[in-house]
Amino acid sequence: MKKTLLASALLALFGSALLQAAEPPPTVIHFGVAQVGKGGVPFSNGGVAGLADQRKAIQAELEGQGIEVRWHYFKGAGPAVNEALANKQLDFATQGDLPAVVGRAGGLDTRLITADSLLSSTYLVVPADSPARSLEDLKGKKVALFKGTNLHLAILRALAHEGLSERDFRSLNMDFATMAAALASKDIDGAWFHQTAFDLEASGVGRIVYDTRAVDARLTRQSHVLVRGDFERKHPQIVQKVVDALVKTAAWAATDANRDEVFTLWANSGTAEQSLRAEQEGQSFQRRYSPRLDEFFIERYRTTARESRELGLIRRDVDVARWVEPKYVDDAIERLGLQQLWPQYDADNQPVPR
Repeated sequence: MKKTLLASALLALFGSALLQAAEPPPTVIHFGVAQVGKGGVPFSNGGVAGLADQRKAIQAELEGQGIEVRWHYFKGAGPAVNEALANKQLDFATQGDLPAVVGRAGGLDTRLITADSLLSSTYLVVPADSPARSLEDLKGKKVALFKGTNLHLAILRALAHEGLSERDFRSLNMDFATMAAALASKDIDGAWFHQTAFDLEASGVGRIVYDTRAVDARLTRQSHVLVRGDFERKHPQIVQKVVDALVKTAAWAATDANRDEVFTLWANSGTAEQSLRAEQEGQSFQRRYSPRLDEFFIERYRTTARESRELGLIRRDVDVARWVEPKYVDDAIERLGLQQLWPQYDADNQPVPR
């Protein structure tokens, strides 16, 4: 009887392996980006994945396999990407930490496979002629933010750091384009932005009064590339090819000789190149665009998951250790000989001694 049961189990396991091996490769893979350029142009103004799109890096890595790569840019940012993942309209996506945590807590079957950008700041912008000089000056006034994006939690962190909360303001939920227009017309007293804050300063529309990264690195945002769990289980070789392309793109972007071209490609989003350069001033491309899923990355996502639960943004815990899958990026870095370019960082954002 025991032999019969063992034989049945082995047959079932072998049959499952055969079915997985027989899974035909897709003819198209869909890659989502939780950002869109000005006027809806399909470009992003930061991160590695958007550069990989413009440089056709993933398509080149998959050359000869008969697989097309289609990119989708979402005005609705991270929440819109989650909806597309839930409907199985995407295979890969890049988005920020909070939306991904919300999606995971809500049951989305995803795996985090590379970092896309680290240590991103969030900026509070007021009209250029506003008398406001600090967060305190805006208490009780109309301040807009894009809820559900990865800026949302960063904003709540910043407010708590200053002894404030969202209730201290007349908070309004707007997307970035609507906020920019409302700021220009002075229908609001302030708004929270990503790097487009520097565009608003350069155009004379706004003035930055708070920069989270300048205050504390723990107030920054992180983003990543993820894959749908079902796709990863069926096509791990394709996942590795995609990660290889992203790692090669990150290494290209980290090379000083390519810096001008990086800014030119990001500026295709409609954000002025001078604004992009201003946002990056004093920052290390090697650090900010490291693809590693090291202890720093994991700890920031653990913190995001914990704080999201404490603030009622999610209702279930997220096990980040089981969610992150570093084997693809670790393999790519080792195989491509890029260990020196990207050292490991600990939870406190300090390099780990080799």
